[in-house]
Amino acid sequence: MYNKLLYAAPFLLIIAYLAFSLTRPPSTKLNQARLILSKLRGGDFTHAGDKEAIDMMLEKVKRDFPETLKGNCLDIGCGFGGTADYLLKNGFKKIWGIDVDQAVIDYAKKKYKGIEFITADALTLSVKFDKEYFSFCYLFNVLYAIEDKVAALKQIAKVSKPGAILMIFDYSITNQQQPLLDLAGKPMRPINTKKIKEQLSQAGWMVLEVRDLSETFIRWYEDLLEKLDQERNQLKDRFPEQDIAKFSATYLHILHQLRNESLGGVMIYAKRI
Repeated sequence: MYNKLLYAAPFLLIIAYLAFSLTRPPSTKLNQARLILSKLRGGDFTHAGDKEAIDMMLEKVKRDFPETLKGNCLDIGCGFGGTADYLLKNGFKKIWGIDVDQAVIDYAKKKYKGIEFITADALTLSVKFDKEYFSFCYLFNVLYAIEDKVAALKQIAKVSKPGAILMIFDYSITNQQQPLLDLAGKPMRPINTKKIKEQLSQAGWMVLEVRDLSETFIRWYEDLLEKLDQERNQLKDRFPEQDIAKFSATYLHILHQLRNESLGGVMIYAKRI
């Protein structure tokens, strides 16, 4: 009985936090749980693997697609702007960052220069940008939050040049999983590795590479939760207890799903047809 309660505790905490959040009016303030994540990652990164994951992408791009470094680049779901800034300092010349969260866009604009940050939705990119504008587009832990993945991929294709490269880094599944909520309390819809190639093809993309990162995701989240334990007392001085609890519950549950192989991680490269 104790083991069952222990297993259920993280998910119950998420549900409780969500119920509490729904009773409050919407806010334009920064999501505190995302700020905790940024603090633990040592920079304004809110995706798995932070700099290590970005360096994986940089190595691939510089080796196989160096011409894209000189073109227009789109960071979809840019969050606090740390990833775009890191890429600007490591070879990319022109970067646009978009996010649906006005608060993080305001934050990024104030902190990072040389990047154009815009409040925008991946499902309406063609309203904000010209057709065939970008040479390289990427999403770090973003596509899982979008229910209609084909529609989003089509929008990215519309604003991408023929031959443009798309990089998707995200959670993955191969079958039905237990329910998951992200740090915003919204349902997670990981990439289905059995469907993603067809979804990309429908949207005008040709898959170049699918790299499984499930074992690496496990290491990254083990390290993240270990760091949370080490810095919990310092975090309490800055963040409300319920936000720390939500953060812990979310990632404990994700780590459990990764360990039992009902959730994975993947990095995908595709080319605009």
